[in-house]
Amino acid sequence: MKLKRICDDTSGSSLIEFTVTLPLFFLLMFGLLQAGLLLYTLSGLQHGVEVAARCASVNYSANQLELSQSCFTGSGGVPTPSTVVSSPSTYVPTYAAQHSWGVNPSSATFAVTGGIATTNTCGTTPGYEVTARYPFTYFLFNVTLHAQSCFPINVS
Repeated sequence: MKLKRICDDTSGSSLIEFTVTLPLFFLLMFGLLQAGLLLYTLSGLQHGVEVAARCASVNYSANQLELSQSCFTGSGGVPTPSTVVSSPSTYVPTYAAQHSWGVNPSSATFAVTGGIATTNTCGTTPGYEVTARYPFTYFLFNVTLHAQSCFPINVS
């Protein structure tokens, strides 16, 4: 009689189910949060390279028109377009890092190539290409995020 009562007792079954499903639930929630942060960081990197490539190309056109206003900012204030055209690798990565969001990548994450004399992924027209490579630690392994943008120069 006592054995039958023990076998029919189901009062602790919900505790067992809870302890089995709780780690799976936390693992799923943690994975979703990490995936969201990864996508947010990738979106921020892409925004930074797009804005920097556009600004570099517009800045080149401003230099051709002999304008004195630039969209770049630096530690010494706003540089002239001719200063940026002469050394884009100084200003473009910093500008891209300032306009990225996520985990705030450094300017060393970004690289710029191009100009009027070169063709790259812009196709047959010259332009500036900005790329980013950012190592993202995803729980137990690392993922390298890549972002790339090219903006053609208006040479007309």
